[in-house]
Formats: sequence, C-alpha cells, structure tokens
Amino acid sequence: MINLTARLDEPSEVQRMLREAAADFFATDGEGQRLREWRGRLPGHDGERWRRMAELGWTGLCIPEALGGSGLGLAEAAVLAEQFGRALAPEPLVAGALLPAWALLHGESQALRERWLPRLARGEVQIALAGGGVGPGEEALRAGARDGAFVLAGRRSCFAAAAGADAFIVAAQGPQGPLLLLVEAGQPGLTVATQQRVDGGFWGELHFDDAEVGAGQVIAGPAHAASVVERALDLARIASSAELLGTMAKALETSVAYISVREQFGRPVGSFQALQHRAADLLIQVELTRSVVLQSAAAADAHGSDAQRLAAAASQAKARASAAALEVTKGCIQLHGGIGYTDECAIGLYLKKAMFGAAWLGSAAVHRRRYGELAVAGGDAAAPEVIAQGDPPIRRDELRRWLADNFPPEWRFPPSRMSQRETLAWHAKLHARGYVAPNWPKEHGGMGLSAYEQVALQSEFDRHGINIAPNMAVVMLGPLIIRYGTEAQRRDILPRILSGEVRWCQGYSEPSAGSDLASIRTTAVVDGDDFVVNGQKIWTSFAHEADWIFMLVRTDPKAKKQEGISFLLADMRSPGITVKRIRNLGGGAEFCETFFDNVRVPRANLVGGLNQGWTMAKSLLGSERIMIGNPRGARAPLARLLELARAGGLDGDAAWRARYDQLRLDVDDLEALFVRCVEVLRRGRELGPEVSMLKIWITEAQQRVADLMLETAGAAGVADATLDLPGGALHVANVFFSSRPASIYGGSNEIQRNILAKAVLELPG
Repeated sequence: MINLTARLDEPSEVQRMLREAAADFFATDGEGQRLREWRGRLPGHDGERWRRMAELGWTGLCIPEALGGSGLGLAEAAVLAEQFGRALAPEPLVAGALLPAWALLHGESQALRERWLPRLARGEVQIALAGGGVGPGEEALRAGARDGAFVLAGRRSCFAAAAGADAFIVAAQGPQGPLLLLVEAGQPGLTVATQQRVDGGFWGELHFDDAEVGAGQVIAGPAHAASVVERALDLARIASSAELLGTMAKALETSVAYISVREQFGRPVGSFQALQHRAADLLIQVELTRSVVLQSAAAADAHGSDAQRLAAAASQAKARASAAALEVTKGCIQLHGGIGYTDECAIGLYLKKAMFGAAWLGSAAVHRRRYGELAVAGGDAAAPEVIAQGDPPIRRDELRRWLADNFPPEWRFPPSRMSQRETLAWHAKLHARGYVAPNWPKEHGGMGLSAYEQVALQSEFDRHGINIAPNMAVVMLGPLIIRYGTEAQRRDILPRILSGEVRWCQGYSEPSAGSDLASIRTTAVVDGDDFVVNGQKIWTSFAHEADWIFMLVRTDPKAKKQEGISFLLADMRSPGITVKRIRNLGGGAEFCETFFDNVRVPRANLVGGLNQGWTMAKSLLGSERIMIGNPRGARAPLARLLELARAGGLDGDAAWRARYDQLRLDVDDLEALFVRCVEVLRRGRELGPEVSMLKIWITEAQQRVADLMLETAGAAGVADATLDLPGGALHVANVFFSSRPASIYGGSNEIQRNILAKAVLELPG
C-alpha cells in the first residue's frame, strides 16, 4: 500500500522526527497488545509508560519551554496523536495531557499554570477536563459563594481520562456567571466514579456534595471561562480527530494486507472487484480526513485566537473524522469477513476505538450542525481579506467590485454552462486583468498562484454566478506545453491561449476505447513532413466551436498499447475533419463526434517525442482529473440549492438542514484534499494515481447535490422551465441531468476505483 503522506505532504523536520520517534516507540508492541492488557483495568494504562512518554516530551508537547514543555503547536500535536491512534495506545494523550494544558495555558491564573504545567510536562500528574456541555439528564454544575470560596453541587459525567487523574478542571455556573475551576482529587465533598467504555477505557463521573474550592483555584472567571474552555475543547477536537485518523488509517492498512493474502475460490479475495472498490472508498475517507486534519491544525496554529475560525476548523475536522472512522472501521470488519467479528482478531479493537473517539467531544451530527451554524452566523467573516499576495495583491472586496462592474449581469447563474465562444468578451477582460491562467507560472504569462489562492479566487467567481465551461487549454494543454513542448511551441501556442485567439478541444476518447484510453485506434502515419490521420474521436466537448484540437494518435501499431501513442496538435479547419454534435438529456449539444479522413498534420505539431504520447497522456489526465476534481463543480449548485430551499421555506427544516450541512462539508472537505494535491504540482512534482480520489468524490458529491435539489424543488423540478430566484434563473432538471455524466467522463468512477485499488492500495490483480 502506497504511503500517500510521503507522496503528497511536506512535513517539517520536527514533524518528521516526531513521527519517526513515535513509530519507533510503539514498534515493539504487538497489535493491540497493550490495549488488551489494560482494557477494563484501572486506571486504564501503565503509569510507568506514561512517564516514559513524558521523558520524550510528549505530555508537555504544547506547553511553553518556560514551563517545562516543548513549546510546539497543534500541527505537531496532530502528528503525535495520529501515531497514538495507529498504535491503539491506551494512554490518554489528548484527554490527560493536551486538553488540560490548553485550558490552563489560556486561562487567567499564572499561579495555577506555574504549579501544574511543569508537573504535567514531567509526567508526574494527569489532569482531566470535565467542562463544556452537560451529559444527558444533567443540570449545570452549580458553584455557590461562601466566605470567599465556591461550593460545588451537582455532577459531571461522560468525560475521559478520569481514572487516575490527580486533578479535574470543571466548568460550573457561579453567582456572577460561568467559572472554570481546578479541583484536586481527594477534595472533601468530591466523589469520582468510572464506567467502562466499549474500547476498554473509562468514562468519568464527578459527584460534588458541597465541595469547597478556594478562589485560588479559579482558572477563569465569568468574563472568560466559556471562551477558555471552548478554545481548549476545539484544540482537543482537532487533536482527537488526528488520533481517529491514525486509527482508521492503520485499520485500512491491516485490512488491505489481509485481503491481499486471504484466498477464496482459488485466488486472493483482494482481487475481487467488489472488495477493491469498497477498499478504494475507504481510502478516500482516510485521505479526506487527513487533508481536513492537516488544514484544521494549520488554521488553529495560524488563527487560534480567532474563536470563530478555530471553532469552524475544529467542527470540520471532528465531523469528518468521527463519521469516517466509523465508516472505515466498519468497512474493515466486512473486508475481514467472519474472523473480523471475533475478539481474537485485532480489527475489532480499531472499531471500538473509533466508536469512543467518534462520540467523545461531539459526534459527527453535532459538529455538522455546529459547522453549519457557524457558517450562517459568520458568512464571509472568516474569509481572509487578501486572496493572493503579489504586486498588487488581490483583495477580496476589490475583486467583488470588479466582478460586479465587468461580468454581464444577464450571464450570472445561467441555466446551463456557457461556452468559451459565447463568452469571448469576458475572456478578453480576464486577459486584460491578467486573470486567465491562475495555475501557470508567471514567466509564461500566468498568475503563479498557490493552490489555496487558486481556490479562493475561484470561489469568488462561483459566488458571483460565473458558470463557464472549463478552458481546457488553460487547465490542461498549457501546463503540458510548458513542460514538454519545444521553445517554438511555447512561443507560438501559450500567448494565443492566454489571449483567447485560439480555442481548443480535447481528442482522447474513442467509441471503441471508452475509459481504456490505451486502446485508441485513430492512426497517424508519417508521410514526408506530415502525419496522415484517420479515425474518430467522441465526447470532444465544444469541438464545433474549437479552432484546434490536441489529441492522442497511434503512431506505431506494432508496439505495446501504451508505447505506440503520440500527442498531436491539429487545426480543426484542416480538410478531412468533420464534426457531428451529440444532443444530451438536457437538450444541449456541447458533446461532439469528430471524424478524421486523411487529415494532414505537420510533423512540427508533434509534442514530445514520437511514440512518447503516453507519458503526456498520463500527465494530461492528471491535469484533467485535477480540473474535474476542483470543488467548484459542486460549489455553485450547492449555493443554488440553499437559495431554492430558502425560497420554499425548507432551509429551516431540521431534517433538510442536516442533509445540506453534510453536503456542504462533503464539498469543503474535498477542497482540503484538492489543495493538498495541487500543492504537489506547485512544488514541481507529479501527481500519481491518487488524483483519482478527487474525481470520484467531487462528481458523486455533485450528484448528491443535484439529487437533493430535485427533491427540494418537488413538482417544479420536473418542469422544463426555469425557476425565478433572487440569484437568477434556475433550471433544476438541467442541473440534475448535467450531474449524471460527471461520474463517467474523464474515466468512469468505476475505472478510477480500479486505479486506486491497483496503483495505490496495491491489491492483487
């Protein structure tokens, strides 16, 4: 199984060292050995092991050096927590060390920090936090005033790391408002109870019966208590999401290894397509979660003082991780078959660990709802003012004004996507502004934007209602010419792509080949200074409007399929080219068949070497799947869906809102994976077969959005007419129809799952 972290990510030296140290530390443990040893046995883990972890700096990882810690950030904590999840470690790193440290760090009491944090860093104590929301049937813990102290009455339940804790951080309602207090174990009036969890650990329950707490034990008073505890919990939610990531990732690796050798019907069960596709879907869940955790941890380190941005990042991570961990570990039980249901098989331990992690600090449903509420309350408040640095920078407010002044209002939110030919005037304005090629290097006339900047720029275009068919020359051909073309080709072709002088279409698919691209039959035979091309291409989008075509042709029929292909550029006005349009379900005709009958193409139009086209084909397919995998494919329909629901009063319906919130996160989480992939290209490296994850997820998310849109519209959705909405006309049926082929073009999603199974999971053929 390919390590996608090594392929896609660029951790810091500290993060690499931390990951390697943790992996080495846990390497001698048998799978689930220590979890089995300590399950149901108080305090749930080995105290000596905890002290060894402290010696490595782990319990004080995020504590400042001045207080005995390592002074690292959440990104490093996430790296370590993931390794804890992979190892099924019973030690409560997040609950017993990181979470209470964050509460003390951001509280108001320097004395409590100085007393407890050095001891926590040395592994001498554990502290459990019993704050935030109350458990089922609980009332808020009350803190009455008495002689300058506080008297606690009530209970706190369902919190982690209670067994063996030396102190507890509790949230209570005081006379003047909320309080955050530190209560030592053994305090008169305090009783600590535990309840075993399914994963072998323990939930804690605190009972307070007139327990007196001095004023010196106040971590935060009424002005800041709620924000301090919520900030600590949000940081812990991201760290616990990383631990869930480790659990599900290791479970999948274990399952892939198992089905690669387990035989049925005379061959490994991992060779069965049904299991391969199931495993590919689990892989996508793991990598979506990894992308969101990385993004959320980085956001917390950069913007941790912004409560709303931190809360949104935490809920996004916890929603994805909680749902994905359960989905992956349940799926791994299925991959194991009957043995997966036995206690002797370790895979069940991962499921139980995921069950606990998914419930602790809020379930997926809770955090989807919270994320949706934060988005509604904040609007664009969390979006940075500057989309892209530069000279001059692209400011969000200035871009919005420019779009409003320059994009024709009658083109906003069109019922179907507009073509390059229809919008030549708009392309000219983009060119004049320098906005045509965000993905190209500046030295070739592009904007040179990072992946994050490209997504931010595109989000503003989508928000404004700009729905124009992707410019394949900009997204696909240009980067290929920059890399593989001759200097003369770069000099001739790139400026005309940027200016819009030449429109391009793509000639890859053929009637007999489908997703089996290497089976193309269109031939190109050398004749003097020309190739003579004969054959047929299909699904050549907007070929009827194109000036030129870039295509794959077979130049050596005797070579192996992939070795006899070349990459050609042809003028669509050449004699012998015929274009026939194909009408689709929505009544449009942007797809075409293109026929070549003894078409002469100059040999100078060959890109790369003769018979070297497969290398460029793979590069171009990667660019195409990046293009298709852009979250913009679902962003505009998602915005129109919400607008449609508001018009019909459905956006206030709890059941509808839950489905919408999940779809929104499906798209936002895909954005994190998309940016992670595009950053690989920005670093000058190639993407491999893992790019198929983007294509699968976004196209199926588009279909889920369209399905809910059709359901939301009701009878109006099946009328062959547009609905008048504040944002513009909406043809619901056309949105539904146009989402159908998304999972077919660019290589069907079934083929993409095959690719992931073979080339990433390395399952047997």
